[in-house]
Formats: sequence, structure tokens, C-alpha cells
Amino acid sequence: CIRGLPELVDATMGILQSVKSVDFYRKLKRDLQSELTETSIAGAALSVVAALVMLGLVFAEFNSYMTTTTESKVVLDHFESNADDTLQVNFNLTFPHLKCEYASVDATNFMGTHDAGLAARVSKIHLDKHGRALAKHEDRTRALQHSVDEVHEGPATSTQLTTDNFEIAHHQHEIMIVNFFAPWCHWCQRLEPVWEKST
Repeated sequence: CIRGLPELVDATMGILQSVKSVDFYRKLKRDLQSELTETSIAGAALSVVAALVMLGLVFAEFNSYMTTTTESKVVLDHFESNADDTLQVNFNLTFPHLKCEYASVDATNFMGTHDAGLAARVSKIHLDKHGRALAKHEDRTRALQHSVDEVHEGPATSTQLTTDNFEIAHHQHEIMIVNFFAPWCHWCQRLEPVWEKST
């Protein structure tokens, strides 16, 4: 074994020399570096600038990686059929003081097309005062019946708000429901007796 060791070492060194021959990044010998290379002020300044630029790029990339960005606009590509021209959006919102029947989801695209039928595909869950889930909300199967012409008998009980007393009334009440109406509007006129009766 001892006699065969030099032959094994020679074979290993030969293999290493063969591997070194394909080195693309050869370096100068240390005793020749001082003879074949020369330092300069311009090279030193360029090296410092390059090092600072590299550090700045590393810091900028790390800062961009750690920064949270919010995108409020999503653009969809054009599809061959209208059936595929949709985007699934998952969300989980909690409204502690809002009844399930009043919660709805509407969508409007850039063409102005309004889609109010999204509530049928949204699951609503009743919560207790501690935020624990009670039961799944079931929408009404029968539409509410409203009288065509509502009549309010008696004096007006709602407060007429103007630019002078709006802020005062706003600070006097913790919750205030305001009906913005136009006297010439037909639907506002039909809502007025219902509003007064509800008040």
C-alpha cells in the first residue's frame, strides 16, 4: 500500500491539472502581480463608485422586496368569449353592526355596465356580539310588499338640515341618517311620506 501511494498521488495530480486546463478565469501568479499590474487614481475612483452603485442596488432591491404595495386597478386581457371575461375575487369582510340583509355587493366595469347580481354568489354569516359565527344567512325568497302610495298623517318629525345647522346636528347625534332629496324629483316626493312615517 505504501509503495502504491506515490502512483495514486501522481494520478490525482494529473487529473487536477487536466481539470485546471479548462479554467476560464485564470489569475496571475502572486510574484508577477506587481510586475504586470499597476494601480491608478482613476481605477481606484472607478472601483469606489462601482462598489457604491452595487451597494445602492442591493439596498434598493431589498427595500423593494420588503415594501408592501397595494394595487387598486386590475386590467384583464381580451378573451374570445364573454363567458371567460370574468375574474374571481375572494374577500372576507366583517361588519359587526350591519344586518346581513342590508349587505350587498355591486360591480361596475369601465364601460359603465352595472352588475347588481353578485350578492347571490356571496355567503353571509350571522355573528354574535363577540364576533363568533352563528348561522348562515338565507336571503328572502319572497319580495317585500310595499304600498304604492304611502300617506303620512301628522306633523313633520324629521329635522330640516341646511348649511347652517348641518354641523350642529351632526355633532349632537352619534348616529344620523340623512335623506338628500330634491323637491322637484318624483321619487323624492314619493319617499317623503315614507321617510316621515319612519322617523
